[in-house]
Amino acid sequence: PDAVWVVGFPESGIELFRECYAEFAGDVPDLDIVVPDGLIDSDLPGEVDNDMNNVIGTAPSASGPGAEFFASAYEEEYDAAPGVFTAQAYYAMAIEILAATAAGENNGEAIRDRVRTVANPGGDEFGPETLPDAVEAVAAGNPVHYVGASSSVNFDVNGDIATAAYDVQDFQDGDITTLNTLEFGNELSDEDLNAPAADPVGVDEFEAQIGVLMPETGDLGPLGGPIRDGALLAATQVNDAGLSVTVNTRVEDTQTDPQAGISGANALVDAGFGAVVGPASSNVNLQVADSVYIPNGVVGMSPSSTSPDVTDLDDNGYIFRTAPSDLLQGPAMAELARGDTVGAESSGTLYLNDAYGQSLEEQYVAAFEDADGTIAERVSFEPAQATYTSQWSSVLNQ
Repeated sequence: PDAVWVVGFPESGIELFRECYAEFAGDVPDLDIVVPDGLIDSDLPGEVDNDMNNVIGTAPSASGPGAEFFASAYEEEYDAAPGVFTAQAYYAMAIEILAATAAGENNGEAIRDRVRTVANPGGDEFGPETLPDAVEAVAAGNPVHYVGASSSVNFDVNGDIATAAYDVQDFQDGDITTLNTLEFGNELSDEDLNAPAADPVGVDEFEAQIGVLMPETGDLGPLGGPIRDGALLAATQVNDAGLSVTVNTRVEDTQTDPQAGISGANALVDAGFGAVVGPASSNVNLQVADSVYIPNGVVGMSPSSTSPDVTDLDDNGYIFRTAPSDLLQGPAMAELARGDTVGAESSGTLYLNDAYGQSLEEQYVAAFEDADGTIAERVSFEPAQATYTSQWSSVLNQ
C-alpha cells in the first residue's frame, strides 16, 4: 500500500511503532502512516526513539473562541501545554457544572434536562474566560449559551455535537505541528432544537457534585491524565472565583478497562454524583453507560469517546459527548490520506480490536473507497500484545 492507517492508544503504540521502525526499516521511509487522535501524543517519538517523520494524523481541533484563554490557563495551572481532548474535557466539566446549577440539585434527570439549556443557543453567550459569570447567570435563573475552548459545541437530539473541526497534525523531527484544519458536520435540525431544555430554577447557594472517570493508568493512561486535568481546571476556575456556587469533584480511574470503569462509575453513583465527565475510550464508555449511567439516571459526558455506537445507545437522553463521532472523523482521515496532503491511492489498515478501533476503521475504509481509493490489507490487533511483527507483515504484505 501507499499508506497504512493505524489506530490505537499510546501504551500499545510505543511498542507497535518501535517494531515498525526496527523490523521494516527498508519499507518505512517510503510509507506514509496516518493516525487518529488516540495516537496524537507528543511524547510518542521520544518513547519510540524515532522522529516519526513519516507519520501524520488528525485530532479534534481545540480552536473554539476560548481556545487561547484555555491554553494559557491550563499551562499556568499544570506547567504543561494542553493535549488532545483536554479542551473537550474542560468543556464537558463546564457544561455539567452549569447544568447542575441550572437544576439546583445533583439529580441526573434534572441535570440531563438542562444540558442544552446552557450549551445550545438561546441565552447570553459566555466562554471559558467568563465561566464564573456564566455560573452566576444560571444561578440567577437565566439560560446561557456556553461556547467552549474546543469549539462552539451544540448538542443534537442524540447528545452528539453537530459540527466538528479536525486539526491535521504532522510528526516532524520529534515534534507535532498543526498543518491545517478540516471542518465537517451539519447545523442543528428542528428535532435537535426541540430536544429538552428546561428553565433554570434559580439558586442562592449550591454545590455541584461532578465526577471525573478517566484512565489514569492502562493503555490510555498517558492521554487520560491530561484529559482529567482539563476537566478539573473548569472546577478549579469556578471554586477560585468566590461564588455562591461551588464544585465538589471526585476522580476515579478506569484503568482503560471496562470492569474497572464500571466499578469507578458505581462508586461515583453511590457517593451521590448525578453527572460525570468520562469515560475516555469508547469501549469503556459504552459498557459504563449501559451498566451504570443509564439504569441509575446519571448524566455521562465523554470528552473523547468517538464510536458511532454511542449515538445509538438506548440512553433515555443521559449520554452526551463533546468529542465528534467517528462518522465525522473517518471522512476527515480519508480526506487527509487520499487528498493532496498524503495523496495515497491505496491504503492498508492496522487497528485496535475494540469498539473504537473497529468503528473508526469501518468509517475510514468506506470514505477512502468513496474517494476512489483502494483498501488493501485490513489487520486488527489486541491491546498490550507482546509483539506486533506479524500484524505489520500482514498489512505491508510482506
